[in-house]
Amino acid sequence: MIKIKSATAGYFSKKEKIDIISEINISAEVGELIALIGINGSGKSTLLRSIAGLHKLLSGNIFIDNKKQSEYDKISFAKKTAFVSSEIINSKYLKVKDVVALGRFPHQKISGRLTEKDNKIITEAFETVGIPHLKEKYINEISDGERQKVMTARALAQKTDIILLDEPAAFLDLANKFSLYKILSDTAQKLEKTIIFSTHDLNIALKYCDKVWLIKNKTIYEGAQEDLFLSGLLSNIFSDKNVIFNSDTFEFSVRNDKIIPVNIVCNKNLTTVKEAVINALKRKSFYPVNKEADIKIEIKNQGDYKIFTDDYTFNANNIYNLAKIVKSI
Repeated sequence: MIKIKSATAGYFSKKEKIDIISEINISAEVGELIALIGINGSGKSTLLRSIAGLHKLLSGNIFIDNKKQSEYDKISFAKKTAFVSSEIINSKYLKVKDVVALGRFPHQKISGRLTEKDNKIITEAFETVGIPHLKEKYINEISDGERQKVMTARALAQKTDIILLDEPAAFLDLANKFSLYKILSDTAQKLEKTIIFSTHDLNIALKYCDKVWLIKNKTIYEGAQEDLFLSGLLSNIFSDKNVIFNSDTFEFSVRNDKIIPVNIVCNKNLTTVKEAVINALKRKSFYPVNKEADIKIEIKNQGDYKIFTDDYTFNANNIYNLAKIVKSI
């Protein structure tokens, strides 16, 4: 679907060529959801805008269905590729339904009137993103997160093979971020679309995407997140050495240099409570071990915890107090 060959992305400043990403050789296939990740200023937006035809590459070519991007006329390209910017539309004259209807523009005839087919596609886009209740509202009356969903619906209404999104979940709360990425994943797979999105929500995005485009040190790498992990690329994305990629949870987390062992015992029917206790203690650098330790915790029941040391026994009636006691020992 998309191939970028021997390309360089960047810009000109005072007649000087500034390379942001060099030697770009990547591809995206039908039905793939791809996460574009990298630190701020690494070139994520520049690359997306280049694929969308809004920013010219310094060198190299972009191929869409084995045809050079430059060989498409504007209407044909708009029928092929939709782009959702990170910029927020704010107009007191436009209703939400009007913004989503703009996605049908490349498909309309000279009259510019929406057909029955157009209206059906627009309705489907509203329902897919879960915002039919916003149709009649003005775009400046809704939240930034809702406006981001509106722009995603507009891209879906455009009915393109390719959808490019620049930070689509930037203004969404946690639940809506999970919901949006699930929608994008389902849309890519079920409707056989190629969807590429840039994001800083790495722990969420990595759960849903098929492939990652990782920008690091002016170079872009591609592959499944597992492949990038095994090659060591996910382990040192950030300059802050305290941010690490945890292979156990397959998530980014903060490094704990001081790890204190703690022995936790409970009945099998309290496994969920034990997991909650472990999670709380890990934040304080305590890790469970299946052997004797200086600190032992016995989970009698939810809300009934005993902490043992060589010299003292403590009681706690909730995990908050438990964590405070253990930390003070």
